Amino acid sequence: MRSSLVHCELSETTPFLGNIQASRDWGFSGEYVEAMWLMLQQEKPDDYVVATEESHTVEEFLEVSFGQDVLQAYGEVDNLKGDASKAKEVLKWKLKVGFEQLVKMMVDEDLEMARREKVLVDAGYLDAQQHS
Repeated sequence: MRSSLVHCELSETTPFLGNIQASRDWGFSGEYVEAMWLMLQQEKPDDYVVATEESHTVEEFLEVSFGQDVLQAYGEVDNLKGDASKAKEVLKWKLKVGFEQLVKMMVDEDLEMARREKVLVDAGYLDAQQHS
């Protein structure tokens, strides 16, 4: 979604976003990998939920990403939010990257990737039609 939105931002096309009221537990994959490593260090295997324990809508993601209000979309809201209390208690795992920082990291990475691709397209090393 992010790279599509960044592309739309750079090319001034209109994206289709679907249900922007859908709510998700957005988290940084690097922290989840750390939690997986901590799980592997346990003497006894067990099941854990690794989550931010926060739920944010796609609309919130867009507002943090682009710094502006977005149009409302209508539809049923699916709220996905994990309970990481066991991972916190047993593994001593804790969240370090919050929602807004995560979105900024994702958008910054997509913008940088789009800039690099544009340089390659402008220099004739990539076909612009294949990257639109």
